[in-house]
Amino acid sequence: MKVFGFLFIAFFTFSCLSDIALEDDVKAKENKTQILAYFASQNQSPSALSDGSYYFVTKSNPSGELASKGDSLYVHYEFSNLVTGKVLDSTNRATNSPYFLRYGGGNPVFVSLFTALREGEQATMVIPGTAQAFPDLPAYTPMKVKIKSYVVRTQDDLIREFITRNGYTVTESQADGLRYIRLKAGTGDIPAQGKVVKIKYTGRFLSSKAFDGNMSRTDSLSVTIGGTQTVPGFQMGIEKMRLGEKAVIVFPSALGYGVNGNSSIPGYTPLSFEIYVAKIE
Repeated sequence: MKVFGFLFIAFFTFSCLSDIALEDDVKAKENKTQILAYFASQNQSPSALSDGSYYFVTKSNPSGELASKGDSLYVHYEFSNLVTGKVLDSTNRATNSPYFLRYGGGNPVFVSLFTALREGEQATMVIPGTAQAFPDLPAYTPMKVKIKSYVVRTQDDLIREFITRNGYTVTESQADGLRYIRLKAGTGDIPAQGKVVKIKYTGRFLSSKAFDGNMSRTDSLSVTIGGTQTVPGFQMGIEKMRLGEKAVIVFPSALGYGVNGNSSIPGYTPLSFEIYVAKIE
């Protein structure tokens, strides 16, 4: 009897799950019909994406850049209910406040589309509904996404724009992406291997927001020349400096905190440091 009861429960549960799966299949077909009908009404022939969405490029830019993993993306969008036209969410173009994400992560709404969209292009995408309802978007209702502007920035783009915005003149550029900008010349020789350099510094994101530093404190940071206690870009910059020298170094995440980042610095983040050599021992 216990075995029979278990089989009955298992069969009942499977039947319920099958009904849910069947409903999903039916709704998926209905969604596809709705989506294709919408594009037909706009005289547009959309392309299919792997997640069941469809999109149509309304403004083409064949020479625009395709995003690569870790690139910074800035997007102006509008989400709306495909059936009612009700706007669900949008960015503010009047104040130029785009949505920011890094390619390869972030908002799943955009993941599939940005594998195909080029910088400067505009597009309309329609996403099938799901069993989950949202405010003004009932379950199984398709959502329309309008991409109104789309900017792709590599880490090198961000570094060059940071340097231009701050009016810096680059003293030295390395093939690995590090830029060294001397603000004040130092004296004496560049410190030899094993020497300990005491520095004052401020670490900043390329937005100029500070995330670390000791400039306003009385202490200094000790860095050993030839050591490995800091991230590579920071170490490289310090090893170019003389006593009393002041400089800004800027480098990509490959010389910083890499693809994973740390607790305060996201992965794929280029950084800048203003550094002053206070003492060499």
